[in-house]
Amino acid sequence: MVGANLSPLFLGTVVVYFLIILGIGYYGYTKTKDEEDFLVAGREIGPLVGGATLSASQMSAGTLVGTFGVHYLLGFGFIWIWPGLWAGWIVSLLLVAPQMRRFGRVTVPDFIAERYRDDGADGNYSRAIGAILIVLAYTVYLSAQLTGGGIVFQSMFGLAPEIGIIAMALTAVFYTAIGGMRASMLTDFVQAIIMAVAVVVALPLAFTFVGGLGTVNAIFQSFNPSFVGQALSTQEIVGFMAAFGFSIAAAPYEITRIYSMRDEKTVRQAIGITLIFQAIIGTSVALLAVYMRVMFPALSNPDLASVIMSLNVLGPILGALLISAIFSAILSTVDSVMIVSGAGLAHDIYVKLFNPDATERQKLWANRISIGILGLIPLVLALNRGLVGDLVQFIVVLQASMMGAMFFMPLVLGLHWKRVTTAGGVAGMVFGFSTVIIWHVGTEIYSFIPESLAANDPVIPGVLVSFLVMVVVSYATGKPSRKSLAPFFDDVTVADGGTDERDT
Repeated sequence: MVGANLSPLFLGTVVVYFLIILGIGYYGYTKTKDEEDFLVAGREIGPLVGGATLSASQMSAGTLVGTFGVHYLLGFGFIWIWPGLWAGWIVSLLLVAPQMRRFGRVTVPDFIAERYRDDGADGNYSRAIGAILIVLAYTVYLSAQLTGGGIVFQSMFGLAPEIGIIAMALTAVFYTAIGGMRASMLTDFVQAIIMAVAVVVALPLAFTFVGGLGTVNAIFQSFNPSFVGQALSTQEIVGFMAAFGFSIAAAPYEITRIYSMRDEKTVRQAIGITLIFQAIIGTSVALLAVYMRVMFPALSNPDLASVIMSLNVLGPILGALLISAIFSAILSTVDSVMIVSGAGLAHDIYVKLFNPDATERQKLWANRISIGILGLIPLVLALNRGLVGDLVQFIVVLQASMMGAMFFMPLVLGLHWKRVTTAGGVAGMVFGFSTVIIWHVGTEIYSFIPESLAANDPVIPGVLVSFLVMVVVSYATGKPSRKSLAPFFDDVTVADGGTDERDT
């Protein structure tokens, strides 16, 4: 099953896919003239491409490798992650996405710097803290994506996974650094279509082989009755739902894409489209994984399930399409995260803090070099997976917990509650992030978290601590300046003459 003999038709289909993606990357390079083009695609993206890119950037190796593998391992119960994710999109639709598009900057730290600007440096200290936390959390996330790429290469070619991890890292760094956001979003559109078509077409074909869903369900239940019921505890279900829900509502790589859309109406339409994409793909992945458990009940690594289906079940064309979908899932997220992480280092730290007079050429190359640097760092984690865990999906959940805990409350409260202060917002980010790290270490490495609490996902204490710290610190410090509120609240203006009274 691993290192299968691949037909020329199979390999040719995969090669054509990569050539198309690299061609789009070059097209993005030719259209990128300045930093705004590179980071937000000139704000020209419409609802269809926008919805597809929101889907593709979220549905990473965690979906077609990790989620597939967890369904293979645990059954249907893991499907509850999707309602949590969709709830996060609804929260974003109501409380975050339109407001951030109206704000209309480039990165999430741009928001942090503007809303939490009362730090004695016009928001630059707040910006730097936000950017550093993004880089740290997304380093973990990129390690999961590269791990997924290594699994695919190992299964296709029989190579050591480390070779695939390195190959995926170099490929992603190259085409992301040259093409920027326009290339990223256009490739995401192609990749979302490939993912949806691959899983939908594979579904009836796979189940036809074994006599339909009823037969699969009966065989699956014979392994373990919980496979068709609920193999996860209530705490685990709530934790997974919360991790993905809080994370997607505040994910910097999704908000950067929201900045790239034409207007607030486009943002709302795009979120509706992404919900359709994700419903189709999420349901199909669960069903296909159950099928694979019936057909191949003893895989040593559950993360191999989707790849083995491509190589051994679906035939050369459809199998190559599903392999391309897996590569799509990985690359569409890797390019999104690399752009955001690179912008954190180049736009938010280098330009805003150290070289505000940089030319557009300097800004462009700063972003490209940053992508190169930050794209290679996750190799250390990917090649030493014991540092954060082994199964791809659980690495993804850890990252989601970090992102939700450190940004959900600072974004939502910052956009809708005038009393939040700079000290409160920054403390919320830092304490939310720190709580997730401590909780992970205390449950997965040293076991100092009480057993009765350990089943809770780190995002739950993380978001709770972030909220409480923000409220307490905000009331313990002076009211925020009008200048920090005016861009977000229509009834607040900076006083005539440029004064900045704190009488809100």
